[in-house]
Order: sequence, then C-alpha cells, then structure tokens
Amino acid sequence: MSAEPSDSIDLTDYVDAIAKALDLTIPDEIRPGVVANVEHLWDIAQPVLAFPLPDTVESAATFEP
Repeated sequence: MSAEPSDSIDLTDYVDAIAKALDLTIPDEIRPGVVANVEHLWDIAQPVLAFPLPDTVESAATFEP
C-alpha cells in the first residue's frame, strides 16, 4: 500500500482539514513546516503500511514492550 501523497491525498489539504476538525489554528509562518513534517511522517509510515499481514493475525489486547 505504498503511495505518493500526490497520488491519493493532498497533504496540505489534509493538514488544513485536521486542524479545522481539532479547532487548531496553525500560524501562517509555521504552516509550511507542519506540512513538511506530515509529508515526512507519510514517508516513514509507508514501509509499515506496505508490510503484508495474513488475515488470521489478531491485534494484541495489551502492548508489552
């Protein structure tokens, strides 16, 4: 499930939508940095999202490191 942000979602619009949903004001001077960080997190998440899991896998009830 690897995808470039531009293929499936505009991350700038995503940041704006989430900020609105959370009633969060992002000042104009830091907005580009927020969008850049979300883009970076998108890239980091791709290997995790692409990792195949069989349908028989169940989530753990409790996380224990």
